[in-house]
Amino acid sequence: MRKSLKLGLFLCLVAAIAGLAIAYVHQFTQPLIDQQLLEEKLRSFREVFSQAEEIIDETEKYLPEDPVIAEVNTVYQQDKLVGVIYTVEPVGYNGRIQLLAGFEITTPKITAIKILQQSETPGLGDQVQKSFFTDRFRNKGISQDLQVVNREPLQDNQILAITSATISSQAVTDGVNAARRHFKAHFCSEGGNING
Repeated sequence: MRKSLKLGLFLCLVAAIAGLAIAYVHQFTQPLIDQQLLEEKLRSFREVFSQAEEIIDETEKYLPEDPVIAEVNTVYQQDKLVGVIYTVEPVGYNGRIQLLAGFEITTPKITAIKILQQSETPGLGDQVQKSFFTDRFRNKGISQDLQVVNREPLQDNQILAITSATISSQAVTDGVNAARRHFKAHFCSEGGNING
C-alpha cells in the first residue's frame, strides 16, 4: 500500500511538472499560432476578394439578424468601401460548413466563395470545397436568391448541385443566400448604390 501511495504521488508530481512546462511553452507559442491563423484568414479573404487592400471586421456594426452569418468584414480600396466578405456557417449533411462569401458593391455580385471547414461525407459532400463547385457561384448577381438545381442551370440564379450531395450543395447555397440577403439589405439600394 505504501508503495502504491509513493507511486501515485510520484505520478501526480510528474503530471504537475508536465502541466507547468506545457503552460510555460504555450505562452510563447500562442502568439505565433494566432499570427499564423490571422495570416491564413487574410489569405482566404483575398481568395474571395482579390483586390482588397484593407479588410475590417465590422460584425458588431452590421449585427447580422441571421444566425448563419458569423462575421461581416468590409473591404476597402484606396479608403473606399468596395466590397464585403461574410463568414457563414450553414448546416450541411454532417454538421456545420464554414465558408467565406465575397460581394462586390460597385457592380453588385458575388466575387467568389471559399469553403474553410466542412465535415461532409468523403467523396460526396466534401466535393463542395472543390473549385468545380465553388466556381459556380463566381460573378452571380444578387437580385434573386440562388437556387440549387439537379439539371444544367437555365437561369443565372441557379446552381448545379453535386450529384449525390444535394444536401451539402443546398447548405452552401443557403449560406451564400443568407450573406446575399444581408449584403443587399445593408450595402445596396435598388439601383445598386451603396447604402451604408
